[in-house]
Amino acid sequence: MNGVRPTSVILYACSALGIAFAVPAYAATPAEAIVAAVAARAEKSPADVEISGLTLPADIPADAAFEVTLPSYAIHTGSLAVKLSVGGASWSLRPQVGFWAQLPVAVGETKPGEALVLRIERRREAELHGAESIDPSLTWRATGTLHAGQVVTAGRAERVPDIEIGRDVTVVVRRGAIELRAPGRLLADGLYGAPVAVLNLATKAQQHGTLQADGTVLLGGG
Repeated sequence: MNGVRPTSVILYACSALGIAFAVPAYAATPAEAIVAAVAARAEKSPADVEISGLTLPADIPADAAFEVTLPSYAIHTGSLAVKLSVGGASWSLRPQVGFWAQLPVAVGETKPGEALVLRIERRREAELHGAESIDPSLTWRATGTLHAGQVVTAGRAERVPDIEIGRDVTVVVRRGAIELRAPGRLLADGLYGAPVAVLNLATKAQQHGTLQADGTVLLGGG
């Protein structure tokens, strides 16, 4: 919400009611008080909280040290039941709340299977549509067509494997100071440090281990 001055809040819990309260440390407008309380509950910067559709009763002060009562459940984008209180009076409001975040977006149109080129933009979290974001420091490829500027979620991308299915690897078993090695072949795409299935070419048995950065698959606890 643009133009909102910083508002610090004091949070404390009321376990009997299952409700959290937020008290601005100094006078604020109703919108500022709500933003400050929501930001504290959601552990976000007030600059990343957006309040809209706030209809104020005629008798509510324009500026006061409001006590803000929020629901005890996690706050998400959408309608939010809020109660403002000051000087023995209270008002129940239901504004729309939204959040902003730094999210990865596709730089250009990307077809399924193509490597993703990402940039980070400040976007509304609603563009995630409830999905998880991805770690932009890793390498990803599209699982469906992505358009330039589209927010990339875990459902629209997959990790580019460090070693692809069918590649030869070395199967390693360690028991104390003893190490046994055998040729192997990946039965699935593999990511370093993640579990993977491998065919032991010496025994023709399918085994499971952890793919190492040196191209080996470590079986068991190592």
